[in-house]
Amino acid sequence: DPKSVTGIKIKNLKTNSVSELKIDGLFIAIGHIPATSIFKGQLSMDKEGYILTKPDSTATNIPGVYAAGDVKDKVFRQAITAAGMGCMSALEAEKFLSEKSS
Repeated sequence: DPKSVTGIKIKNLKTNSVSELKIDGLFIAIGHIPATSIFKGQLSMDKEGYILTKPDSTATNIPGVYAAGDVKDKVFRQAITAAGMGCMSALEAEKFLSEKSS
């Protein structure tokens, strides 16, 4: 089928050798380093640079600041889980703001 993946070329960055691997499917990851350097020294992070949050929450060590997606999640790193965490952050932020204004 011309519209399906049948293989990939893999380059060894140490030896520069290229090989072909036959596959039926492909999953693309865009990176494993969280883009959190701007928050260093402000938000609590682990040694890998992922933002730490309270248990079962997206709340960070700073009240009213929430972390979601690839800056927090080092296990799944998927768009759908990032979207879900974004929703959690929005709900937690809304609750934070409504409690602050009452």
